[in-house]
Amino acid sequence: MRATWEKTGPWSGHLYGEASPGIARSDGAKAMSDSDSGYQFASGDELTRLEVQGTALGPATRMIFAVAGIQPGMRVLDLGCGVGDTAFVAADLVGPDGHVVGIDRWPEALARARLRARQADLAHVQFVEGDIHDPAPGGPFDAIVGRLILMHLPDPVIVLRQQATVLRAGGLVVPVEHDIHTTRSLPSTPLVSQAVAWLTEAFTTSGISSIGPRLWGVLRDAGLHPLGMIGVQPHFGPGDPAAVTLAEGVIRVAAPLIERAGVATAEEIDVETFGQRLRVELLMNSAVLAPAMLLSAWATTSPE
Repeated sequence: MRATWEKTGPWSGHLYGEASPGIARSDGAKAMSDSDSGYQFASGDELTRLEVQGTALGPATRMIFAVAGIQPGMRVLDLGCGVGDTAFVAADLVGPDGHVVGIDRWPEALARARLRARQADLAHVQFVEGDIHDPAPGGPFDAIVGRLILMHLPDPVIVLRQQATVLRAGGLVVPVEHDIHTTRSLPSTPLVSQAVAWLTEAFTTSGISSIGPRLWGVLRDAGLHPLGMIGVQPHFGPGDPAAVTLAEGVIRVAAPLIERAGVATAEEIDVETFGQRLRVELLMNSAVLAPAMLLSAWATTSPE
């Protein structure tokens, strides 16, 4: 990939999300709506955006999973799998002797994920529809992963505690989230700074948390035993089309949220020209785009 990678000691997530558009209750309770679940971006275009995001964040995610201990032969559960990119990273690490189960409640995303798995001949990857608040089927698992999913949950501690019941003794939990405040261009440019300000305020107003820096405490509160933490931040050069595609996709799907939060008007955002304006700005300033850092803390069900 054309990007370079900066590793530091602790979903680059970004202003992204990979959760389903709502989280259905399998016990018959009313399904949560988009606003109830916290996931603000459900649409057909969102499926395409998630694939673009998955490609851009794949190398960073792989680095995190490898450091955390995802190894060949493991059985892995991917929470809020969306169109499958995080599950595919895990599948590559566990190899054909391992198995990956992705769970989500968004049928359209699951259909896309299954098609992509067939196209890639990944027989050891399975996608199932379900509620991540309930223990996932197909266990026991050696590890549970998820990228940019906890940020959309009202209480991620409850979900992690519940899903940990399907882990074998000593199994791993490896959530990957983001810290939106680390997003920047180098050197700083006006449009990137403005976009980050819009998104930060809109996310805060809407209750979408940058949970990445708090993952250690979240795991501990779920009754797990944290082992380590790492951060990986992609950097895209000024001529890298991935930079513009990634940022433009985020702004496009987040624009309604920004408007509803009263942060900026549609005219101020100007979604239709955002990508071209960003492309010109980055090139004119020879600026590198650094999306928000991906942060992960990983934990085990048993103390070391």
